[in-house]
Amino acid sequence: MDYDLPMKMIIEQVLPKAIGAKDTLTNRLLSEAAAIGISEQELTALLAMAPTLSNAGCFLDVVTGLWRYEFGLPYTLDNGQAVLGTQMWVEVVYLCAVLACARRRLTAEQLVPYMRRLCDPAKHQDVLAEMSPMMRVDPSVPSDFEVVGHGTGNRAIDWCVGPHLDRLVLLDVKRRSADFRQAMDKLPDTGIAPAPDHDPALMFRSVESKFLVKDPMVCLQGVWITTDLKQDRIAIENKFMALDAGKVHFFILGDRKPDAHVVSRLPDDAEYIRALFKLVPSSRFTFERT
Repeated sequence: MDYDLPMKMIIEQVLPKAIGAKDTLTNRLLSEAAAIGISEQELTALLAMAPTLSNAGCFLDVVTGLWRYEFGLPYTLDNGQAVLGTQMWVEVVYLCAVLACARRRLTAEQLVPYMRRLCDPAKHQDVLAEMSPMMRVDPSVPSDFEVVGHGTGNRAIDWCVGPHLDRLVLLDVKRRSADFRQAMDKLPDTGIAPAPDHDPALMFRSVESKFLVKDPMVCLQGVWITTDLKQDRIAIENKFMALDAGKVHFFILGDRKPDAHVVSRLPDDAEYIRALFKLVPSSRFTFERT
């Protein structure tokens, strides 16, 4: 069954030349169902939990050859300007990977609120990012989502992974855009961006309070950060080293792709993390200040 084309999308108004074809998100997902290992019946049931999302419009991006769906909000700067960007036009293959991971890793009770949160345009990117770390973890490795009891009070941590090789991994997931908005606020009228001077402390805001002091040989604890800006490698690693060493043992700059910047207090732990999440080293997320 083909679903009717959506109402006019924002992309048609601001960049019509980018559109090679149009479709509905539901149609595109159903056409990809077999490839992502979900039956059409299962996918239809998932989309029924997210009606706002399933009604989103799709377009074929002529630049990349990828299908994108329009679902998200512009970034609003301090000066009131709205910044349109890829946070509004997400790759359909990304959503496919997220839905496959959520179906594999979440319980039936967890899926309902997760899909509901996925329907919030303001939080859509954050909710997508929560699945990114688990997309490549071997299915034989157990995991639990939104676990409590490992930090101050009743605060939840996104993932408890393992036991794997006799260790647990506690991982909180953050998607940070504040530094991007700050950088855009400083963009001069010429449109030429100044040298980045964003504060790496923004990347680790509220991280320490998520964890209790643990022995990293028993329970390795850290944070996965997705950010819209490259980070000063030295500055962010120094900020990490200033965190409580008993609570935060590693951090990852990553997204849905298999390359990531992994830093740990002990070198062997970085190798363990890369092996668990099937990551390869990357310089895509950092820069060296000269």
